[in-house]
Amino acid sequence: MESILTNIVDVKNPLVSIIMNCYNSDQFLKEAINSIYDQTYSNWEIIFWDNASTDDSSSIAQEYDHKLHYFCTNETSTLGAARNLAVQKASGKYVAFLDCDDIYLSDKLTQQVLLMESERCALSYGSAIVINEFSEHIDENKVSDKCGNLLKPLLLHYEINMQSVMIRASIIEKENLFFDDLLKFSPDYDLFMRFAINHKICSISNYLVKYRKTPGSLTNNSLDLIGLEVEITLNKLKNNKDFPDELRLDLDKALRIAYFYKSLSCINKGDYKAARKLAIKGVLVKKKIFFFYLLLWLPVKRQWLIKLIVG
Repeated sequence: MESILTNIVDVKNPLVSIIMNCYNSDQFLKEAINSIYDQTYSNWEIIFWDNASTDDSSSIAQEYDHKLHYFCTNETSTLGAARNLAVQKASGKYVAFLDCDDIYLSDKLTQQVLLMESERCALSYGSAIVINEFSEHIDENKVSDKCGNLLKPLLLHYEINMQSVMIRASIIEKENLFFDDLLKFSPDYDLFMRFAINHKICSISNYLVKYRKTPGSLTNNSLDLIGLEVEITLNKLKNNKDFPDELRLDLDKALRIAYFYKSLSCINKGDYKAARKLAIKGVLVKKKIFFFYLLLWLPVKRQWLIKLIVG
């Protein structure tokens, strides 16, 4: 398949502000920052927001030149709040993000600026290589080339990797599309779903980033994340007057799927009572979930049967 970037030839050079929110991330920090300095695209700045780190993150960040703007707070805040503070310091036409243990591939910014300038989209994202704490390739988050209103596909199959995102900065302030500072774990999911309601989004099949998954990272607790905050976001969308009526059935389905994953999380913790309550909420998604709910009551090897049903 021909890349979405193949026919783009009009190269411009707008400033890109790269947001790095850091809390005690000194182990991989140099590698992350160096991956920005190694970009083929040169017109960028780093907004480095130190969320009251107590390790060597501060001294490492301040070793770099004037292209890295260092800010720090005396008290830690939620991830959403910290990102909002950093975004408000940005001067770029576009805003991108990099966590302090992840890595940009060398042409990440070049590819996305080309796409954003050509397609005039509000947000873009791409494929990601998943690595472990030893920088070994362990998985991939592969997406396809597409542009348009992606609200429905993202509702039913959310695939945006935060590190691969680039946003048109003017939209953030004009439409008050900031991160929800009450969300501790998935403010990115909440923001990008709100972006998807009214804005053109593009995805690139090319790999843009290396995304580190470690035993202590939030990404290893995906079921818990879904259980904690995805339901909040979906209910916010349900009450959003701009949410299209023709997608409300899909939104209901996404909510029930969220309940299903929350049930799985409860099962993993051995909390079958909570799992039963959540499964009741998700029972209308499809027959598989109904049978899953029934199995919670049976004195059998639940894990084996769940795998059989869910596939």
